[in-house]
Amino acid sequence: MAIRPRGTHFLVDVTVKGVRRTTTASTADAAQLAEAELRATLLREIGADTAHKDTWTLKQALDKTIAISWSDKDSGPQLTRNGEEVVEILGPALLVNRVTTDSIDTLVEVLQDKGQANGTINRKLAALSRILTIAQQRGKLDRMPHIQRRDEAQCRIRFLSKEEEVMVLGILRQWGKEDQADAAAVLIDTGLRPSELWRVERRDVDHQVINIWKTKNHRARSVPMTRRTADILLRRALTVPQGPLFPFNNWWFGNAWDKVKAHMKMTHDAQFIPYALRHTCISRLVQRGVPLKVVQEWAGHTIITTTMRYAHLCPTNLLDAVRVLEVEA
Repeated sequence: MAIRPRGTHFLVDVTVKGVRRTTTASTADAAQLAEAELRATLLREIGADTAHKDTWTLKQALDKTIAISWSDKDSGPQLTRNGEEVVEILGPALLVNRVTTDSIDTLVEVLQDKGQANGTINRKLAALSRILTIAQQRGKLDRMPHIQRRDEAQCRIRFLSKEEEVMVLGILRQWGKEDQADAAAVLIDTGLRPSELWRVERRDVDHQVINIWKTKNHRARSVPMTRRTADILLRRALTVPQGPLFPFNNWWFGNAWDKVKAHMKMTHDAQFIPYALRHTCISRLVQRGVPLKVVQEWAGHTIITTTMRYAHLCPTNLLDAVRVLEVEA
């Protein structure tokens, strides 16, 4: 339906040959007029665009982005889904040089109508930005449109208490899931991303550190080992001399995690997920006074802003500062 109510106004949504545009009108009559004008405008633009052969459609730009930027990433499937949704909304046949700030406003409105939160919308906008950047780098787009990210509320960082850690590891070992228990302990002590742990081999373990070669941001790093981690990895190396010490995947670990979560009656806690093990390590480093710059290097954060999300967990400096106010002049 090209015209549909939205609150006290009418949404006009027109697609011509895969190119989509929307606008709003205050009355039904104005909406019908706006629909005719939008359709005529699109037909003129599409006709004019036939002369521009040295450019890409959004679908072509998406396909190129998937091939050279997303296909080799662990997050590739999700990035691809985000990109596909964006292209479907804007129109696969829309030329990249026809993507304007108004087009992006339309995209945001449609995503909001779907009930998506600002954080989710920002992931979609990031996908669009990457698609257009690839097109620009290859001479198919002269100028990038402005993409305004949405404000996001800071979410609570979920990490395990010491009691929860003991319960998780104890349940796994009680159920005979020794591999999963070993993995959970190492994730807690190292802060590795689960996908990074599944790639660790014996040759990557060098006395006091684990060398991580393939990471989310493509930057290798070395992570120190606690005694517990060293004992686990060296023990596993005796039975797995070659290849990954944890030859598993996220589904394998997540399946066991969900059963433990249900057993602990934690199903109501949406943030009680395997990634909370990484948050646990990083949070403990911050809480115990490790400088944020060191934590950033340990965790493999590209920018310090990501690490700063944990800064509030260590209010020691603020407590020291407030004591200054308590001193009488």
